[in-house]
Amino acid sequence: MLTPSPSDGASNFSYRCNQCRVSDLVRRSQSDFEIDFYERILNRDPFYVEVLSRLGELFADKGWHRRTLQIDQRLSQLRPHDPCAIYNLACSYALLHQVEDAMRELRRSIELGFRDYRQLVIDPDLASLRLTQEFVAFVRTLQDPAANAETRLV
Repeated sequence: MLTPSPSDGASNFSYRCNQCRVSDLVRRSQSDFEIDFYERILNRDPFYVEVLSRLGELFADKGWHRRTLQIDQRLSQLRPHDPCAIYNLACSYALLHQVEDAMRELRRSIELGFRDYRQLVIDPDLASLRLTQEFVAFVRTLQDPAANAETRLV
């Protein structure tokens, strides 16, 4: 319940609600509000995959790559056979310029069934990998199924 309380004068009132000020809430962005909301849910249920996914998106949108990586690591532990979760983990590593880790997880996502090969070439999250010889060779094997039977185009 909101209750007015006098602040610095009789005519100025500050509304308080459970130790927060409405004026503070107004200044917060929608994404900040959502981050706080989802983090509170995770405090109660740390294995809530949908909430973790949304929180990862919010962190990525804010450019908080280390926090995004932490979320993606948790998601990949909770869903070790989900190619999209592993692909997102690869993207997080790439954004932090951890090329070896990114390539390892990228290969793993393909092994698990990730097949959007065009996305590999255009995804801005993978920009740090595109100029490496390892990435170029990897994409070539995906384009030439005879070159690598394990990563055959379907």
